[in-house]
Amino acid sequence: MKIELPFPAKILWPNGRGHHMRRHSAAKKHKGWARAAALAERKHAPAGEQLRLIATFHPKPAGPAPDKDNAGASLKVYQDGIAWALGVDDRHFAQPEVIFGDRVKGGKVVIEVVAHG
Repeated sequence: MKIELPFPAKILWPNGRGHHMRRHSAAKKHKGWARAAALAERKHAPAGEQLRLIATFHPKPAGPAPDKDNAGASLKVYQDGIAWALGVDDRHFAQPEVIFGDRVKGGKVVIEVVAHG
């Protein structure tokens, strides 16, 4: 299963600053996007107990490129939305693999859900 999502909002990154309610609102929105995208692709979801996310980050054209640790941490809300759509607990996901792709206008994240193990 492969889904394409918007680049995570700055406030969702570990170094993101802002009011906790703004973070909550952004997290809720991003989780919903991930759930909707995963539901649309659910028929292509891999079967199995353990699942793994392979996330390809396509940064925005300007600004610094993110590092792997922070990019992986920003995936948490997307991981929660995907788990919600698949009807599994997110503990069934192995540590996500983070890859960096080309810069694109607006940025995006392409997440592939594969069977692990």
